Amino acid sequence: MSAIRAGFDTARTFLQEAWAELQRVHWPAQKEVRAATWVVLLLVSVIALYLFAVDAFLAWLLRLLLGY
Repeated sequence: MSAIRAGFDTARTFLQEAWAELQRVHWPAQKEVRAATWVVLLLVSVIALYLFAVDAFLAWLLRLLLGY
């Protein structure tokens, strides 16, 4: 029975420490989140276009070399 109680005590301690840590977190403002989201979307779009261009070029090159 004491092993079960020790497990609950450990879980309670963990949850208390996790809650305390969440209270110390600096949560960004909505404006900061929106700006960061646009940066991420822009970079993902640029990388996707680059990969598409490389893929299309390599496909064209292979078709040219293999005669398809």
